Amino acid sequence: MKRSGASIAAIAIGLILVVLAPVWRWAIAPQFIKIPDNIDITSRYEGTLRLFADPQKMVLYPKGKEVTIPLSITRRDVSQPGKSDSKTAVIKERVEGKDPEGNTMIEWTRYFALDRKSSQNVSGHNSDADRNGYYVMLPMGTDKKTYEMWDEDLMKTGSAKFVKVETRDGEKHKVIKVFVFDAAGAPEAMVKPPLGLPATLPGKTIKVILGNPNIALPDDAMFPIEYYKKTEATLVAEPRTGSFVDIPKYREEYYANAALPGEKQNLLALTILDYKQTGANVKAVVDDTAAYFALLDLMAVWLPVIFLVVGLILLLAGIFPSRKKTPSTAVSESETKEH
Repeated sequence: MKRSGASIAAIAIGLILVVLAPVWRWAIAPQFIKIPDNIDITSRYEGTLRLFADPQKMVLYPKGKEVTIPLSITRRDVSQPGKSDSKTAVIKERVEGKDPEGNTMIEWTRYFALDRKSSQNVSGHNSDADRNGYYVMLPMGTDKKTYEMWDEDLMKTGSAKFVKVETRDGEKHKVIKVFVFDAAGAPEAMVKPPLGLPATLPGKTIKVILGNPNIALPDDAMFPIEYYKKTEATLVAEPRTGSFVDIPKYREEYYANAALPGEKQNLLALTILDYKQTGANVKAVVDDTAAYFALLDLMAVWLPVIFLVVGLILLLAGIFPSRKKTPSTAVSESETKEH
């Protein structure tokens, strides 16, 4: 049977679409799934700042007289299109922690440059520091594995281990699958002093801190202070976007090494920052994150399905074209019946 030009065209286009469906799903779509330029997420936390020493006088509080300050912490992550390019997304992080009277206890503004496809930190590209590993978000398509998370105080990464799968609810979007990660480690040396504490102290102050005026240190000589930090955190990420939607636990402990040269390390607790994300804010962040699902589904699911279905329809239409009786055939059959 000789096929018409329309049938041949339908078969050709159908084959192209059928072949394109898996190619789009596994090769082309991932090229379009990357960090967008419209991120604007506000996270809210409640916690405490516990002080074991007066940060101004650098004098330890008596045991049992430590100061605990309730905190309300706000973190906002906002895309910076003007600082970004086609391969790198720059995100501004602004953090403020206030006490019940409204006094600012902690604050900073940082700029993170992320590879749009992998979500990993990259050096330069309008970031304010050279970083590596992950921070702000995990990769789109987060796996059940260990990720190296950036720590600004240590200026290095630490491991966040996958623990389990759970769900979180938003106000609009319910039962959203999330991955839970745990990060914990021993105290590690810090690159810079925490919370505005001094990098050096005079011998006189060190004697007061240690409660020993007989230490063989010149009163006016300045001595560097070694600070250490320990982190324990539970991080909850939505795996399709890599966004952190819940931080039910984040504890940062800061220490100073009180050992004299040649002595064994002796860490004195200075401060503990302990906080968690509020329940109402978790719901809001879940909804903000789920708003990207439709676009992700369109690129990775629905377009390949549409290509496949339309391609199969065109193939069938080309292989089995509808047959209509021509006028001459109809007349011939009528004459045959009369005879």
